[in-house]
Amino acid sequence: MNNRRLILMITDQERTRYINIHSIFRQVGLYALIFLAVCIVYGIVSVRAFKDEIVSMSALNAKILAQYEKTQEKNAYLNSQIEQRSEEIGLVGDRVEDLESIIGVGDAQNTIREDLRERIDVASLTGAQKVFVMKFVPNGYPLDYYKRISADFGYRIHPLYFTKHLHTGIDFATDIGTPVYATADGVVEFAQMGYNGGFGNLVKLDHSFGFRTYYAHLNKIVVTHGSFVKKGQLIAYSGNSGASTGPHLHYEVRFLGNVLDPKNFIEWTMSDFSSIFENERNVSWQSLLTTINSLMGQVPPQEEQQSSPTAQE
Repeated sequence: MNNRRLILMITDQERTRYINIHSIFRQVGLYALIFLAVCIVYGIVSVRAFKDEIVSMSALNAKILAQYEKTQEKNAYLNSQIEQRSEEIGLVGDRVEDLESIIGVGDAQNTIREDLRERIDVASLTGAQKVFVMKFVPNGYPLDYYKRISADFGYRIHPLYFTKHLHTGIDFATDIGTPVYATADGVVEFAQMGYNGGFGNLVKLDHSFGFRTYYAHLNKIVVTHGSFVKKGQLIAYSGNSGASTGPHLHYEVRFLGNVLDPKNFIEWTMSDFSSIFENERNVSWQSLLTTINSLMGQVPPQEEQQSSPTAQE
């Protein structure tokens, strides 16, 4: 049986050909065995790889689960602390309210907040005192000319970094080289060319009573550090330096380091003197005016009389 062969004979007019069918089957079988062996090896390797991946994923899952449980415990602890502090604050608040009701402080504080405008009007500032305020507290525009306000004070999407941030001033779109003026008497605290944290060429003026103004993205600076400047004095020329998308002046007003909306100050004029007290509530105006009254009380009568005509103008 083993020696038997299946041979196919094909005869035509030219010749006779023989095909060994047994040999063909044997080659096909060999190829099939090789294919099967490859499949088995591939299957074994794949199973091991999947098994290793499953083990790795299980370990990672266990780690994440442990971190999650730890986070949950921490959140539970923090929530308990918050509830405890809230109860303590509530108790303190009740005690403070009781104390305020006894001594009348609460009503007095509400009166101070709600009646600020009235108390300032009652102060009856003289013309000389108003001139004094307008001289040393930033007011009016830092430019004689500008095309438009390209960015207001407040939160916005940054035009270069595309992130939400607080725009701390007002941007006046204007031509490069437009004169920039000080908005109040003061001292040049900073005057430097360069990038300056994105401000570009920058001037900072320190004014009386805790006020400060910034003038950024300048083209040229004409004042120096430590020099005194008067309201309306030329300090620089506008430009496009630093992190800027076009020629403009970035103008800021700050009080004790906190940024304020410059709009309330640039629109503040002598003819509408009380507007600033209504629009800007982040400044202790009554305390400031009391200080100014005290200072003006120390001014010799001749100087006060010389100031009065100016105030009437």
